[in-house]
Amino acid sequence: MTAEKIERKYTPEINPKEIEELKNSVKTASAKIIADTIERMKKSDPKRPEAMKYFDGIADLFGQRPEEIAAAKAKGKKVIGYSCLFAPIELILAADAIPVRVNSGWFDTAKLGDRVVPVEVCPVIRSTLGAAMIGLSPFLEQSDALISVLTCDGMTKFGEIMSDYKPIWGMNIPRVKDAPHSLRFWNEEIKQIKTQLEKLTGNKITRNSLKEAIEQTQRATRAFRRLQDLRKSQPVIMGRDAMLVTQSYLWDDKVRWTEKTEALCSELEARAKRQDWVCPPDTPRVMLTGTPMFWPDNWKLPTLVEEANPRGIIVADELCSGERILNDPVGVDEWTMDDMLNAIGERHLMASTCPCFTSKDGNEDRINWLINKVKENNIQGVIYYVVRGCMLYAMEYSRVKKALDKIGIPVYYLDTEYTREDVGQLKTRVEAFLEMLTARVDL
Repeated sequence: MTAEKIERKYTPEINPKEIEELKNSVKTASAKIIADTIERMKKSDPKRPEAMKYFDGIADLFGQRPEEIAAAKAKGKKVIGYSCLFAPIELILAADAIPVRVNSGWFDTAKLGDRVVPVEVCPVIRSTLGAAMIGLSPFLEQSDALISVLTCDGMTKFGEIMSDYKPIWGMNIPRVKDAPHSLRFWNEEIKQIKTQLEKLTGNKITRNSLKEAIEQTQRATRAFRRLQDLRKSQPVIMGRDAMLVTQSYLWDDKVRWTEKTEALCSELEARAKRQDWVCPPDTPRVMLTGTPMFWPDNWKLPTLVEEANPRGIIVADELCSGERILNDPVGVDEWTMDDMLNAIGERHLMASTCPCFTSKDGNEDRINWLINKVKENNIQGVIYYVVRGCMLYAMEYSRVKKALDKIGIPVYYLDTEYTREDVGQLKTRVEAFLEMLTARVDL
């Protein structure tokens, strides 16, 4: 099935000339933003690790990685796009397909999405729809199918609308995670994706191929955790650099990403031995949580924090575009097919701290995760970031704030639009928060 054969029920017809002009305009602006942001990251750390050069290259969303995927597709490989971390990438890998996350970090395409859905809808969704309308995203364009997980009202309709462009594999997720039947229900969704992958790729997912895929992601998790452990003491890497490394896993080759991250960690460990810190020891240590932040445009908050006056250093996050990507490995007891499938289900459901869940005690897993991360990383302040229209994160803020208030950690609620136009206003607010944290550190 190709995009040309799909009847478009939702999205308007756009003149081909307008599509080309819009695509070229956003692509040109994006290339400049990527180059400028990386240059600013280099200036923040004059001794920036050599290993970051690799990740700078992978950060070019129109460069090396899309070319590699195109070459793989020419040889018959299938590409599976996904819009949420609940998608079981272990199964995608086991089917010898390429997993890529397709959420858009482009601000400009959100305005195109406004032609389809109301402006009150989450701008990440509007931006991704806009990118699809003009064929901007290489990863979305190269996807042979899209896994759409129904985590909120916006994502539910997003998958339906995206069926104008791609075959959609919907995954229903239980909202009460600790209900007795929830894991059984979710495991059936996992098995359904397995069947669809086998049908699309023509490759049967065997015990050996699934075991190899799980072990591949486990190795990636170990590399990720090694990087995160290095951020717990005096900083040897800027937060933006660490965030870029983690997020690039979403579209990079998994084996190569693991090797490059291990090389980076070796370089950082040597730096730690020399006590070659990237900022003074009294720099406020900040954690980010809330709405996901996708490269390249939606990097404004990390940039503001680490270029502020006074400056802060991001040492952790609780984002589904960040540390939640790799924080928890698939834990397998016995390498049978049933046990591996159940383990994948547990990893993607029970370990998740997404605010789409509720329980009799509220979203306790997320609260505990945040508190533990604050303690482990000596966090001195949390910025709770919400783009307008992201209802789940906005509604959970009061509970998070109460929990962090109890342990004396300041939390700052920062709401914003999917735009560059409010950077000046955000800068003032971020610097005021960091100035308060600096005063607390000095006491």
